[in-house]
Amino acid sequence: MNNNLIIHEVKTNQELALFWEKRNAYMREDILPNCTLGKPISKEEEDWFFSQEYIDHIMRLYYREIDKLYIVFFIKDGVKIGFSIYVTYHSEDGKCFIIDFCIDANFRNQGLGSECFILLKNRELQKGAAYFALNLSNEKNERFWKSLGFVKSDNDEYNNPIYIYRPKM
Repeated sequence: MNNNLIIHEVKTNQELALFWEKRNAYMREDILPNCTLGKPISKEEEDWFFSQEYIDHIMRLYYREIDKLYIVFFIKDGVKIGFSIYVTYHSEDGKCFIIDFCIDANFRNQGLGSECFILLKNRELQKGAAYFALNLSNEKNERFWKSLGFVKSDNDEYNNPIYIYRPKM
C-alpha cells in the first residue's frame, strides 16, 4: 500500500467548487459517452445530473446529520488524483453506497484505483460499514470492480446493475 496516498474529506467552498468541476468533467468524459450497461441515459437524465437541482440534492445529503454523504479527494504526494462521493447508511443496514468514484485519467492503470478503494473501504469499515454497493455503467468499470471482489447482485429500478462487496470478517 502506498503510504503517500490519503483520503481528504472536502470541507471548504473552494474544495466543493473543485469537486463539482472534476465531477462534471468525469460525467462528460467518462460516464456519458461510455454507458453500455443498463438503460441508456436519456437527455432528461443527463440534464438532471448537471442541474442546480441535482447539486442541491447532493448538498442536502452532504449537510444532513444522519447518514451523511461524504465528498473526498484521493491525494498522492500532495496531488489530488481522484475523488469519491458516498453515503454509509448507519441508521439502516450499514451499506456504503458509492455514488461516484473517479481516478483522474493521467493516474489510471497504476494500481491507484485499487489502493484508493482500500483506503475508502478501511475508513468506512472502521466507522461501522457492513458492505459496499455501487452501480456500474460500462464493462471497463465492471472489470475493475470485479477485480476488487464486487459481485453482481441485482438491477436497480432503471435496470442498471448493482454490484456488492461484502468484506470477509
